[in-house]
Amino acid sequence: MTLKKWLLALVALAVALAFGSWWSGDRQRIGRRLRGLADAIEKGPGEGQLAAALRSQEAVSYFADPFEFRARQFDFETRDRQSLVRNVALYRLRSERIAVQIFDRRLDLDPAARKATMVLSARFVGGLGGLGGRADEAYRFQLNWVEQAGAWKIEYVDLLAILPPGSG
Repeated sequence: MTLKKWLLALVALAVALAFGSWWSGDRQRIGRRLRGLADAIEKGPGEGQLAAALRSQEAVSYFADPFEFRARQFDFETRDRQSLVRNVALYRLRSERIAVQIFDRRLDLDPAARKATMVLSARFVGGLGGLGGRADEAYRFQLNWVEQAGAWKIEYVDLLAILPPGSG
């Protein structure tokens, strides 16, 4: 093998190692978990009750044991997994479709403690539109993450603010 081919192979290996390190980094792992949660909340037209229940269960699987969810603006607070599943299912059942858009996200990691704090804004397009609610809702959340059994999970959610229409 010529020197040029060895150098090319070495560069390719370095790029692969750098990508692997980036892909398995905590920020990327948390980002993928957040996207998975958003995907579990999203809903397309024609979804039945069984699918809604399964997706609600999937959404709550992203939460740690124990966890706390607070939304004082809606007089809602729970540490009970089944209560959260019911509320996610109710939101999904009342909506024909839901698209989730995450924006304005900030993540602070504490690698030594295996914890992270994220503040983000999320827009729910299509949620509760036709039932007296807005079809385009945006909220500001704080999510505290903890690594449990090798996976990043949400141990605390606080709804910080309901954002005005057109935010983001």
